[in-house]
Formats: sequence, C-alpha cells, structure tokens
Amino acid sequence: MREDVILSRLLDKYEKSKHLLEPGVSNRRVMLRIEKKELPEYNYQDAEIRDNYNETAKTLEHEGLVFIDWVKDRPVMSSVALNLNHVMQCYQRIHRLHPRELAQKVEDMVTDCLQKTTTEWIVWWREEICKDARESLKVPQFCKNNLTLLNNLLVAFKAYDLLHGEPVTMRTFSSQCYHDTKYFEREIRSHFLNVALKYHKELSETVESEDLGVRDQLAFLGIYARPELYELSGNCNFKTETGVIDFYAAYPYGLGIPSTSVDRIISVDLSKIDQIVFIENKTNYDEYLLSELKCSTLAIYHGGFLSPHKKVLFRKIANAITSDTKVYFWADIDIGGFRMFTHLSRIISNLTPMRMAAIDVVHYQNTGLNRSADYMEQLKVSLKHNEFPMFTETIKQILECGVTIEQEAFLS
Repeated sequence: MREDVILSRLLDKYEKSKHLLEPGVSNRRVMLRIEKKELPEYNYQDAEIRDNYNETAKTLEHEGLVFIDWVKDRPVMSSVALNLNHVMQCYQRIHRLHPRELAQKVEDMVTDCLQKTTTEWIVWWREEICKDARESLKVPQFCKNNLTLLNNLLVAFKAYDLLHGEPVTMRTFSSQCYHDTKYFEREIRSHFLNVALKYHKELSETVESEDLGVRDQLAFLGIYARPELYELSGNCNFKTETGVIDFYAAYPYGLGIPSTSVDRIISVDLSKIDQIVFIENKTNYDEYLLSELKCSTLAIYHGGFLSPHKKVLFRKIANAITSDTKVYFWADIDIGGFRMFTHLSRIISNLTPMRMAAIDVVHYQNTGLNRSADYMEQLKVSLKHNEFPMFTETIKQILECGVTIEQEAFLS
C-alpha cells in the first residue's frame, strides 16, 4: 500500500513533466517534497507512520527506483525523487500502464470499435481522441484507471450509430448494449452525454439556450426515458395504418399523440386548415386553445426543442401544407426563441414569427426580463453576423430596452 502511494504520486508528477514527451531535455528532478506536503500520507510526527514509510522508501531506493534526501541529523525524509532510468519498472511495479502504452491502447480500442461510424459528432470525438493519444499521449480522465468504462462507452456509441437516427427507449438501448436495462443509465449515460454536449453543436446550442435536463438531452438524441406526447388542436386528421385520428372531435381542447405513433402516420389532412400556429410555451398553448383558437387554425404545442420523433411529425405536417397556408411560430422573445424559430424554419420554409416583433418588446418591456451584459453582448454579435435575419429589428429593440420578453407576459 505505502509502496503504491509513493510510486503513484511520483508517476503522477512524471506524467505532468517534460520528461514524458521530451526525455533528456530537462534536468529537473521528479520529486515529492515533504515540506510542500506532496506526500501527505507521510506524517513524520507519528513515529509508526514515519518509520513504516521510511522503510518502504529505503526498499525502493535499494531497488534503484527512487532516491531519498533526508533531513540533517533526523530520521525524516525531506524528499523522494524518481529514478528516471527505471521509470518502466515503477509502472510495472504498481501494475499501471505507461502513458505511451495507455494512449496506444485507447487509440486502438477507439479505432477498432468506431472505424465504420458515420454519426458526425461521434466521428469528431473519435478523431480528436485518437489525435490526442497519438501526438501528446493524452487520454480522457476516466480512461486512466478504467479501460472497461471506455470499452462500455464505445459499445454505446457503436450501437447508437447503428440506429441511424431511429428513436429508442433508454431501457431498450441499455438492454441491447449490455443485457442490463439499467446499466446505461447507471454507469454510461453521464459520459455519453458529456461527449455529445461537446461535439454535437446543435445539442450544445439547445442546452445553452433552453437549459435542458438530462432526460431532455437524451430525447434530443433520440434516446427516450418514455415516449414524448405531442399535443395538437384543430380541424384536421391523421391517417394511420389502422384508422384515422380526428383532432376536431376534441376541439378546442385538442389531443395528444405519443411519439411512438408518429411512424405509423401515413398522411396528414389539412384541407380545412388555413393557418398553423406553433406555440413554444405550454401555458400559452393551453390559453390559446380556450381563448383564440378557430377551427380553421391548427395549434401545435412546440415544447422547446426538436427531438428526432418530433422532427418526423413536423415534416409530415409540413408536407401537407399548401402554398396558401400561413404558418406562425410564437416563443419567448430572446435568443432561445430565435434559435427555435431558426431550427423549425429548416423544416417549414414559410414560417413567420408571431408576437415576436420589436413592437412587442416595447409593449411588454415593463414586465421584461433583465439580462446580463454578457447576454446583451451575445445579441450584439448575432446582430453583427446577421445570425437571426427575421429578428433584426426585434434584437435592436431588446438592446435599446435592455430586456427580453417571456411568452407569459402576453397572458396578462
């Protein structure tokens, strides 16, 4: 135990020094200084602890693995230094892989498992991991002591890639990967999402703007804790493999359909609809149904982010829209709302903002949300780069008033 502590701490310092990547360049010793508490386990004021560590260190020195400096005229070590000529023996002694060996193993594992992967964000991660391992011997922190975890993460990435965008429940995904319905959630999910948040640009932007929780982040990627529920109301119907869903039968309150039913929708009939309104906020959606909805309008609860199944549903609706149909989107008047509009407009080209104009900012500024200087700077940058062309005047008004407007403001 004491031997492992001394060598492990020395090797930790060795791996942070120039000696690892540029052997022979530096004359500095890799050492643990007792007065700097770099070996905190060595409590020299406790005679038993001191003597035990002294004997262990002497044994390691006798074997040529370390050098010891002593406090003058006292049985107390002042420092323990690594013998750089016998570094590999130190790694072998405590059954630890040298960074070069570890980096090669990590690169081989990642390459072998993911060489045929096509999912863009996983490919980017694979390339960066292999590049770091090859050029600087860097590997993810969780790999340093647990290649089993890396292997299981790779299993999840490979299985996810083979889905080709098809949604799956988390329990089913876990069972397919590990023959254990809860293993993914318990052991792998956090690592899986950490990678996705770094390399999946659209997910990271959505999380930043909408503050998605863990389950919503997974749903964005198509891994569901449970099926989503999509709510709509209006005089329209969906034809499925087994019959027709008539939304007008529940007018004005609408119906909710589970995400698992989306693939069974054969066609969407919007022949009696001349206007579609996507509403991001649930409270505003519910209020709109009761106070404003007309039977020739299809109201759709947008709900924030576009998960894979939701995109499929919205595309099926988009395919049924005629050139005469007006389509609106209503959300918070802020960066998150602008981004949601942008994402939805990639599915529905004739999308128009609703109640998100500069005049709305002026009208509701007294109930607006004060934003930080950093947030306003983001808006200035987006304006400069014309990131949200449909909201140029709105952004200018936000910058002038110093507030953004939440949808709930309209309820008052």
